[in-house]
Amino acid sequence: MWFFIFGWFFTAFVVLGNVLVIYLIITRPRLHVKTNWFILSLALADFCFGLSYFPMIFTSYFNAQISTDHSGLWFKISHTFLYSSCVNLCVLITDKYITVMKPLRYDSYMTRKRLLSALALAWITPFLLFTVPSFFTYSGRNDLFTFAFETFRVLIFQLVPSVAFVLITGHLFLIARSISQKETLLLAQLKFNFCEHPKKRVKKIKDRKASMKMIFLIILFFVLCHIGGNYRCFCFTFKMCVASETLKKVIHICFIINSAVNPLVYAFLKKDMKRELKNVAIEQKLSLVRAFKRNSPDPAIELR
Repeated sequence: MWFFIFGWFFTAFVVLGNVLVIYLIITRPRLHVKTNWFILSLALADFCFGLSYFPMIFTSYFNAQISTDHSGLWFKISHTFLYSSCVNLCVLITDKYITVMKPLRYDSYMTRKRLLSALALAWITPFLLFTVPSFFTYSGRNDLFTFAFETFRVLIFQLVPSVAFVLITGHLFLIARSISQKETLLLAQLKFNFCEHPKKRVKKIKDRKASMKMIFLIILFFVLCHIGGNYRCFCFTFKMCVASETLKKVIHICFIINSAVNPLVYAFLKKDMKRELKNVAIEQKLSLVRAFKRNSPDPAIELR
């Protein structure tokens, strides 16, 4: 019962949260910046994963004809979106890395063509490296290919990204800390000379820190949620251990939580997203007040 409760709760959070992110980015012109298009692509991958992952697992408990093992269609579709989310996250981290390493050349480097190419790569790569080969596995006559494919899949889409994310994020934090220390000294000098802090520079520092916190939390949850999945895949591929049914259910929930955390992080740490979310809430509140006043029978309320 706990598995169904947590599964549906976090699945609903994945779907609704990522729909909200997609809606905000598409409908709000102020969010039409380069980084947000990468976030939009990641939110779309998480949304598709949420729709295809747990609902089919739940249905399989009542319909024995639906297979949820590696040979079934569910595994191929759901993990295509799972790995699309992973590659989209790789692209987002790369974009952030370029922003920190080459801030002055970013706009000229990240052209529209490169932006579209990066987004296309994030969706085509899982399809070519996972979806297509997966249809030729588990046929009973190509065990060697299945073993090679499973090893390649775990390395490319689960283990390597986890290690790379940790290394890149650590490097970004070292660079950001160095820049922050230099800017702190500059602000102290400016304050001494002019008796006040330049507000724009202080705002820029705060925005950078919030951006780094966002990346750190997304990477942290990705790595933590994929530890169990990597262990299970290791057991499945090399037959050296056995993952219990309880562990498998926990891993399923962790995968869903990973996709549910991303929109929550955007809402609280990404400043432009948080601002537009507040604007939506204010607009909805005002529309409800107007609707209440129009439908109110009390003329005194209408006058107010």
